[in-house]
Amino acid sequence: MRSIRIWLVCLTTVRWSLPRYLSNKNIKVWIRYVVVPGWSDDDDSAHRLGEFTRDMGNVEKIELLPYHELGKHKWVAMGEEYKLDGVHPPKKETMERVKGILEQYGHKVMY
Repeated sequence: MRSIRIWLVCLTTVRWSLPRYLSNKNIKVWIRYVVVPGWSDDDDSAHRLGEFTRDMGNVEKIELLPYHELGKHKWVAMGEEYKLDGVHPPKKETMERVKGILEQYGHKVMY
């Protein structure tokens, strides 16, 4: 069976037609959700993702990706503004909270 990964960063920027198409074709997917404090770590965003994917039988797992600052130096080196300056990686409690919300929708969730 074919498998494809969908990289989801933020619910407000994703087009939902591809995930629905893949669900209709029963193409297995892994959803990767970046948890960025102040941007995508709130309960509402997690519930929206859970509600959207709840009835999709093709979601094998959801991977929570904690935001990190490893690429910050590249922006500085290019002379570009780093728009997430001052944002720090999420705490373990935040990751566990988001994980717990998504698990309520029947998903296998890891980080």
